[in-house]
Amino acid sequence: MIHIIWSGKGFLVAVFTFGFSLIANLISNFVTGNGTYWDTHKWPLAVSLLVSAAACWFVGRFFHNLKAQVLIDPTTGKEVVLQKSHTLFFIPMMWWGPILAVFGLIALGMEFIK
Repeated sequence: MIHIIWSGKGFLVAVFTFGFSLIANLISNFVTGNGTYWDTHKWPLAVSLLVSAAACWFVGRFFHNLKAQVLIDPTTGKEVVLQKSHTLFFIPMMWWGPILAVFGLIALGMEFIK
């Protein structure tokens, strides 16, 4: 059984990727009037992955830049920084941006190879 592991808002990577891909699928099939356009062309998938990459990068950076809470241990006087992580499969959300962008470029390249 496969378990998807995320922390914080890391699940948004999957939401963005699925959501933008679904929207691209519906738009491309509607505009062309052909229910199989999505299946025969890779560029709509590439565009959806690039949009997902941008969303993951900017939203991930936003969450990463949120102010961390700094606590001071009363016994040692040392600072402890508490900051929530937002990961999917242990990869920070913002780094899913470049990963999805690479997949988008691969899909775009596949469009030109065929």
